Amino acid sequence: MAPAPAWAEDTADPSPSPTPTDSAEPADPSPFASSTSPFPEGPSPFDASPSTTAGHEGDVLLSVNVVMSGAVPVDGQSPSLNPPRARLPLRTGHYGSKVERLQQRLTWLGYDVAASNLQRDAFGSSTKAAVKAFQSKNWLPTTGKVNKRTWRLLRKQSGPVGVLPAECTEVKRALCIDKTSRTLRYVVRGNVTMVTDARFGLPGMETDEGVFAVKEKSFNHTSSLYGTWMPRAMFFNGHEAVHYSPDFATYGYLHGSHGCVGLRDMEFATRLFEKVDVGTRVYVYRS
Repeated sequence: MAPAPAWAEDTADPSPSPTPTDSAEPADPSPFASSTSPFPEGPSPFDASPSTTAGHEGDVLLSVNVVMSGAVPVDGQSPSLNPPRARLPLRTGHYGSKVERLQQRLTWLGYDVAASNLQRDAFGSSTKAAVKAFQSKNWLPTTGKVNKRTWRLLRKQSGPVGVLPAECTEVKRALCIDKTSRTLRYVVRGNVTMVTDARFGLPGMETDEGVFAVKEKSFNHTSSLYGTWMPRAMFFNGHEAVHYSPDFATYGYLHGSHGCVGLRDMEFATRLFEKVDVGTRVYVYRS
């Protein structure tokens, strides 16, 4: 087998793109959309302040009796009488269909939300942690609260939840790489089985878009051209490859590549490398 093509990773530090100013918020269909809470929007004395660690014991747990009675017990305190939240902003302690849609969009983009939150449509600590991770990734204030600005960008990036381009679903297996949401999904028989953050080439060295296929794999690749480490490399378009980026976790999107698709987590990159075969479709696109 010929040596894997050489390429480089993580070179320059582009400045973050400016954040657009707020504008009118598009309506979000909801059975509660026309209702208003009789309570002020300020913090409730019964709202919890759990840890931001996903799946922590402090996640807000709402019993099935909550929906029936309208009372929301939070972390063992006296129940709040607030009804299900039907409008923005959303924060810890809220629950209802609006929170459910928030969680659906977050999980579709690969953010972890604990089952204790999902089962009760509850804005607990893992939901807050997911919101903060999304805000940090997109250079928004990391408040953990969902205002119009955060919601608008989340809707844009998540698009129709559960819907993938035909190029990702018409084959048995595909790496579906969305440059808009900066997300890589591994799709098997039309179902997303793995999802993670991804970053791309810097201005002037943009990652090409289109339909490709994995042509060669290199478990512990080092670029002979730049001397940079590119472990778990899966080459799909000349010198462009999907691989683990050693400084992704540290510098996030302030760094980039010469065209490769960088992954943040080594364990994830290793598992993906083991599952993806040569010949697997790679589709790079903007949603």
